[in-house]
Parts: sequence; structure tokens; C-alpha cells
Amino acid sequence: MKGLVIAGLSSLVLGGFFAPVNANETVAVISSMEQNNTAYLSPVNLVSHGRGGTFSEQGIPGYIRFSLAIKSGKINAESLVNAAIEAGRLSSEVLNDSNYLSNVQFELSQVDND
Repeated sequence: MKGLVIAGLSSLVLGGFFAPVNANETVAVISSMEQNNTAYLSPVNLVSHGRGGTFSEQGIPGYIRFSLAIKSGKINAESLVNAAIEAGRLSSEVLNDSNYLSNVQFELSQVDND
């Protein structure tokens, strides 16, 4: 009896894995995943990308000059976020998120403490 129950449950579970998927649903999921990857970087990752020179084409210097630009006030949270938006790494909606900007500014303040 236990064997039949286990076999029945197993077939139900496996049947769910092999159910046909609509191609449009697959494309929608992939498209959504791509948008999420492009539209969001955590504040830590954003600053890390800035430090590594990812946004040099947008006027954000990398490496030691990144740190010097923070100290001189040439780079702040808004300028770094704007560069990431211009590079297609962040959604423009992030500019309206004061919590995100605050976290980016905090991460920028930690660059010299590393």
C-alpha cells in the first residue's frame, strides 16, 4: 500500500516537471529575468562597478581616481546612479528611491575605509 502511495505521488511530481510549456510563457520569463538583471544593482555592487571603472565612458573614473573623486566631491550617489542609468545598468526609477541613494552614499563613504 505504501508503495502505491509513493509511486502515485512520484508520478504526480514528475508529471509536473514534464508538462508542456507554452513558448510565449518561456520568452516572457526570460525577458523578465533580463530586465531585472539590467534594471537593478545593489548599492554595494554599484559602488564596486564604479570603483572598477565600469562607468568610465560616463565620466566616472575608476580605481584610485575613483576614491580621489569621492573625496573631492566630484562623485556622489546621484552622479554614480546617473552614470549607471546612462550605461543601462540601472532603471531611472532608482533616482526617486531616497533609501537606495542613501545606501549608495553610505557605500561611497566606506570606499576610503577599505
